[in-house]
Amino acid sequence: MSASQTQTREVSAVDGLPETSELIRKIVGEGTVPGIALAWQVDGGPIHYDACGELAFASGKPVDERSIFRIFSQTKPITGIAGMMLIEDGKIGLDQPLGEILPDFADMQVVIDGDESKTRPAAGPITIRHLLTHTAGFGGVGMTFAETYARHGINPGTRDRVPGPGQEPTPTLLAEMAGRLAKLPLAVDPGTRFDYSVALDVLGFVVETVSGKPFETFLKERLFDPLGMADTTFTITDAQVPRFTALPEKKGTMWTMADDPQYSMYARPYYPAGGGGLVSTAHDYARFAAMLLNEGELDGVRVLKPETVRLARSNLLPAAVTHVDLPLGKTLPGAGFGAGMSVQVEPGFVDPEGMFQWPGEVPAGVFGWPGAAGTACWMDPQRKFFVLMLCQFWPSWLNAMMRPDVIAAAYRDLARMG
Repeated sequence: MSASQTQTREVSAVDGLPETSELIRKIVGEGTVPGIALAWQVDGGPIHYDACGELAFASGKPVDERSIFRIFSQTKPITGIAGMMLIEDGKIGLDQPLGEILPDFADMQVVIDGDESKTRPAAGPITIRHLLTHTAGFGGVGMTFAETYARHGINPGTRDRVPGPGQEPTPTLLAEMAGRLAKLPLAVDPGTRFDYSVALDVLGFVVETVSGKPFETFLKERLFDPLGMADTTFTITDAQVPRFTALPEKKGTMWTMADDPQYSMYARPYYPAGGGGLVSTAHDYARFAAMLLNEGELDGVRVLKPETVRLARSNLLPAAVTHVDLPLGKTLPGAGFGAGMSVQVEPGFVDPEGMFQWPGEVPAGVFGWPGAAGTACWMDPQRKFFVLMLCQFWPSWLNAMMRPDVIAAAYRDLARMG
């Protein structure tokens, strides 16, 4: 049988990545995080899992591949792939102007010299490519236009937000979020700069509009159900709560609870934020990763054509954009951007400081994107290898070296396999 015809077996194992498995036990044992779940696959073989620790500090409930984690921006590749599905269907075009789909975005303004009271017409339209690659000219909370977006309630991923004086409430629908955003100016002309932003949230509304289905329904029907991703969702149900991890927050030397599973903000009504709203499990996200490495097929079920997957994990940045700047003020050397995820265009040695990076050489072709609360997935088509790590901590800059250390150990383990 070819790799694409082989049924993907799933097994729990700790011997495949021994250094990595030892490292996560060390991390948990030191109290850095309550628990960690790993998943990996090599050369189309079985998906392996390893896990250690607990759902919450001192909970007594062990983490495993079915434990549920907040994946925050690791949602973006899923939204990107949803957009690629519509491109494959011929419903939208990669370089189609957004205004043809969402007319409110047809005639955007751009700020002049950073002064929002002074604007000019944008030099060109926002396109689907720009949404996929964070080059539409939008900003985001904690980044460009942070105060402006907060004032208008555009705070994707912040479900516990309480509006301040003079601020609008958080939107309850994707249409409402997009409608507010379309009235605000852009930071730069579309296609001229990488700005980590709300672009993937807007793409979720594009999917909803073009498909004629709620965004979450589209994802369930086209991705989650076909791939067996039963626990990947925007809203936690009562039945899932016993498997839901805590989100601890460190304040000084003390751990507090940023999101308690029993009273979680993820159980509240909230619009489906394509840029960072999903929860998932090691089991589910591993199947998404395996499908991408197998060019659109898993266990005999094809969700995308091979050429669509190859396009999604290629560098889609507009020609004028030559580098990817991280929210933390660093640039990813040698990296481009594909469908909601970074893509290593050429091997690059990187500064090992930073939660998006790992020590040593970043292999060409590696793609994926992390989540703010400690999750990440690295997919390497050349080696037919992925490794997924899920854990939870807050604030997002805490434990920044944990992910780089884990991926470095995983690649050393991979090298030992020959």
